[in-house]
Amino acid sequence: MPFKIQTLLPGAWELIKDQQYELFSLHVPTAWQQVAKSLAQKRVNLLGRGYPSVPVSSLDPIIAASFPRIIQTVRNGWQRPGVPWILLATERAELSNLPDLIKDWLREEFSYCLGDDEVESILDKLDDSAWEWDDKSTVYPLQLPPNNPHNIDIRWQAIPDYMAGEFIKNPQVSFGWDNDRKLTFYQVVTFKQGAELISWPPNEVPLIKNKKQVGTVKISFVIRFQLQTVPWRSQPMIYHQLSIRRWLTESMEGLPYRGATAFIGDNRRWLDGKKQPFRLINMPIKQITTQEGRKARWPRAISELLKINDSPLPDPDSLASEPVYNWSVFGAAQTGIQAAIAYDSRHLGEFPCFPGVSPLDLASLDSAIQNKIEQENFPFRRIGEGIRKSGKYIPFWEPVNSQRKGSLEPKNPDDLSTPMLRPKIAAPATFRHPESSPHTILILWETQKCRDALIAEICKLLSISPQGETITYETLTGLTREETIYQNQDVCLRIITQHVSDITARLDVDNPEVEGNNRQQKRTNLIDKRIHQITSYLPSPEGLSGALVEIKPKKYFFPPESDPKLAVRIGVMQAGYVNQHIHALKTSETNGKEYIPKKSQNRVQRAVSDLLRQFGILPTPLIDFEKDGIDPNMWLTCFYVLRRTRKTTANNQASTVALMVRVNPIKGTVQVTTPTFFATQGWVSYSAGLGYLLSEKWEPNTYADETTGDTSDAQQSSDTQNEQKFLNKFVTDCLRDCLSTSIEEEKPPHVLFMAEAINVRTMLTWLQNPQLPANNLPDQLKRHMTESEINRLSVVRLRVPGNGEVPVAIAKGSPGSRPNGLFCWQGVCNYETTALYFSMRKPLNTEQGTNILQKKQSRLDNGSLQAGNPKPLEIAVIHHPGFERDKLACFIHNLRYRWPYFANEVSLPLPFPLAISAKQYAVSAKDRVESVDLEEEEDSEESVD
Repeated sequence: MPFKIQTLLPGAWELIKDQQYELFSLHVPTAWQQVAKSLAQKRVNLLGRGYPSVPVSSLDPIIAASFPRIIQTVRNGWQRPGVPWILLATERAELSNLPDLIKDWLREEFSYCLGDDEVESILDKLDDSAWEWDDKSTVYPLQLPPNNPHNIDIRWQAIPDYMAGEFIKNPQVSFGWDNDRKLTFYQVVTFKQGAELISWPPNEVPLIKNKKQVGTVKISFVIRFQLQTVPWRSQPMIYHQLSIRRWLTESMEGLPYRGATAFIGDNRRWLDGKKQPFRLINMPIKQITTQEGRKARWPRAISELLKINDSPLPDPDSLASEPVYNWSVFGAAQTGIQAAIAYDSRHLGEFPCFPGVSPLDLASLDSAIQNKIEQENFPFRRIGEGIRKSGKYIPFWEPVNSQRKGSLEPKNPDDLSTPMLRPKIAAPATFRHPESSPHTILILWETQKCRDALIAEICKLLSISPQGETITYETLTGLTREETIYQNQDVCLRIITQHVSDITARLDVDNPEVEGNNRQQKRTNLIDKRIHQITSYLPSPEGLSGALVEIKPKKYFFPPESDPKLAVRIGVMQAGYVNQHIHALKTSETNGKEYIPKKSQNRVQRAVSDLLRQFGILPTPLIDFEKDGIDPNMWLTCFYVLRRTRKTTANNQASTVALMVRVNPIKGTVQVTTPTFFATQGWVSYSAGLGYLLSEKWEPNTYADETTGDTSDAQQSSDTQNEQKFLNKFVTDCLRDCLSTSIEEEKPPHVLFMAEAINVRTMLTWLQNPQLPANNLPDQLKRHMTESEINRLSVVRLRVPGNGEVPVAIAKGSPGSRPNGLFCWQGVCNYETTALYFSMRKPLNTEQGTNILQKKQSRLDNGSLQAGNPKPLEIAVIHHPGFERDKLACFIHNLRYRWPYFANEVSLPLPFPLAISAKQYAVSAKDRVESVDLEEEEDSEESVD
């Protein structure tokens, strides 16, 4: 049977003609370097935390906005004498305003803690005339590695900048099935890796539901060009991505607590006021705590600079009330300052337009690039094609009977799409191993409807019913607690219910009597107090126990620091219960009868099934030789790093913990370990491991904070190398333990080891593209293993599309189609003995039928439909003794559908979802409020049926 789509066109291109960039340099005067270093050190000495290095990460966007033709900034330019700081293309900007700009930046960085007088006394001694451009330019080739005194490699910014510059020489791109939408693109000034273009002015997009227009929204298309590398290829490639940016057009009562992101368009260069091509500049609006409360402000340096140039930015509060600020119209010249506020998760309420673009939009951009290459003699060409390798799809789980659309009859639970929502799968899996079966489920309820629905779902899913009378008694705190035994002919489960009381009440962070200098400190103290309250409030668990807790949605908590969910997660776990949260159920009424609608029922099903996931329950078997062509005598293992940058912790320190997960595919058991307890306890059950994560020692590792480069090289090198050696040994010890541990019989098992590149490559450096071994184990593993162990270990590296590191994939000859399956990317690797694969998942249940943009539709046609645009997963088979490379890659692809708690394929294959979900417990009372409500996030991403 022929495949519908045989070939993919990767959105990957290579530069085929050397180009040279002639760049001018700007060095930081030595006295200015010393002052900045001194201020940074004084701040560390005063606060007792932070980095002693110059915080150039906050300076980069300010400089980028001031004169946008900067190709690259070199952060060491503020650390080391003689190293250039700015590399600038084309003409050099006038520097008379630069000293004041730098001083305003230093004031904003340091005055709040060191005091205005001390900072001003230091800045007054600086010589403004010391800033000068180098007299001569330096030529940098784009096709060759760096060959200059400071080893500066500009290719990662310059090649995307070059492609973007060539692309917008003719800036119109046609979108739509008939190419009837002509959008004009302009450059966005950004120091994020790559180059960004945006369509301007924004397009009005209709919102159409049930064939009727219910409103409109404003969006812009965003094109990104990024230089990327792949394993087993010597030269980097340039990828293109397409997305949308959604704009706020309605007045806001106020900006989000932590600020907003604005885009400012102008055709003048802010540093010296000279004319330039129109560009948009990414600018943060910060919310600052003052004596009068929270105030919205632009970065001080930029605000003062524009006052000098007599073109001030709009007042932030005025922009919030009228977010459409001087937008141009289609076809008109772009003049004057224009401003817009981009929607993101910080803004309360949902945006009516779905994110993402349609496959047709991707094909339109891909075609536009190809046409420009052919018609305008672009010095680029496409790299390779993806040839389909997977055969006919064979479902792993037993097929279910579909129900006729519109049927009013209740669906048979055993016909639900999600395997672990089917009683015939969930019940035997839950009680298969008596020693690890759940003993108690505690329900902390606020509404009786939620309590009763959860009990009913547990009984239905686990095929149990109440036995004997319910025991009712009063707790020491005066609350009523009920206990009931539920069982069938083989198993028994205790369900305890009690009112949630005030353990989910808001944290009173505005109470002046609470200790702490600010809301974050008060929140930490209140969380510690609430955790103690929770642990004393709950009954002592017996055996494996879990809790279902009814909580309020995030919208009920303002300010965000008053949200108690983190305290609930930690406190209930410390009391001995893995726990899943659920919001109150919404009910509907028909013909005078009240009922729970399907969406609320789905949430109940998901809450119960996710509690089973936290118990570490999996059905068996998880490998089928007939369908997979793989012997089930194989441990499925993955290594995952739970990383928290200093921006997500209240103590301003980065933290990491490494996690290994292994799954026995025959017995269905899940075990985890971390470096802390592997040496003493080895592997522990998944549920026990979640509890250990709460007390895992999270050491600060500044080098692991990938959001900043402000650490010293010596500190970074020493810490990094020690951690890398430690974690390589940890991984090796875990794998050797798996290789010596039987799965079922006394037969040496095979081990499949998987790691996701973006997540772990700073720890396991051999996973980085230049070091990735081909058809062999890395020396870091091999040196500690016997020949028998080496021949039973397969290693696979995966890479998700985050950061644009996996190219988009277009169906060749069928624009707008959604391909699925496994594809081998031919023509990309330097040697035929290596290969890269793309795993394309099928559309989700919620991405099918009329829920998504159709084959001939653009995002411009309707904002109310999902994009339905699955992204490729990159698979690199590193070591595969005893397996054909294509077969092992196909097995990895199949493991994406082997996650039984989801009706569809997931981003990363089994057992990664277990490792990723563990992050819920890798927390402490000092963590910041999550920006997204986990319950709401889950509702929007998955459908159980």
